[in-house]
Amino acid sequence: MPYDAVICDWNGTIFADRDEKSILYFIGQDIFKTYIPFRPVRMLHMLQVKRQLDALYGEKRRDQNFDFVRAMFCLYNEHVLRGIPIETIKNAVHRYARRGQTQSKLDLRVLRAINACHQSGKCTGVLSGGFDFGIMSILQAAGFGNIFDFCHANSLKEKDGRAIGFELRVYRNKADWLCSILEKLQIHGDRVVYVGDSDVDEGCFRLVGYPVVSFMAHDEAKQAYRKEYDAFVPIGEKDLGRYLASL
Repeated sequence: MPYDAVICDWNGTIFADRDEKSILYFIGQDIFKTYIPFRPVRMLHMLQVKRQLDALYGEKRRDQNFDFVRAMFCLYNEHVLRGIPIETIKNAVHRYARRGQTQSKLDLRVLRAINACHQSGKCTGVLSGGFDFGIMSILQAAGFGNIFDFCHANSLKEKDGRAIGFELRVYRNKADWLCSILEKLQIHGDRVVYVGDSDVDEGCFRLVGYPVVSFMAHDEAKQAYRKEYDAFVPIGEKDLGRYLASL
């Protein structure tokens, strides 16, 4: 059966970082530099954030059930982002997106395959628990800003031009989001390719006709998802291209 859409995860699939720690920390540093020496209280909060973030990472390593992502967003909302002008944050994101270190984390093998699908008329999209403006800024800086028809991810809420905080709407409920997206697009799950890498993608693997495990997924995950969902596990860019062309 041919497919009509290719939908991809972001962290661990298109982008090497498995969470948004890197971009959030960069935003915090950039804001810190912006406010020196004018806001000593906010500066103190930002100096504390790094220490608290490291503590959260330590908790994540000790307790596999600890919700690091939710705790991380809450930390940045409270101590870094709230009240900051939105333009200040957007400027920081643009600087982060253009860095060579950031661009090197993109998996061009996946992006080139998605681009070929998009050019052939397939619907393409991102479904992620990451930061939507960050995702699109990184893609645009790499020259891939137009290969996705949509990006459903988490947004930064604002009021009167200032940040309120991240709204963690897309996370472990990605399967529900995928159902809603496909209903709006009027595409049946059997005619969808979904590319993901981790347990938060498993619900999506169950819903689609063509689950694909990303190159960046851990070997254990690749084996498990191949067995559990009959997922395709590409061994290289040409292998992924041939698979998509064969559907």
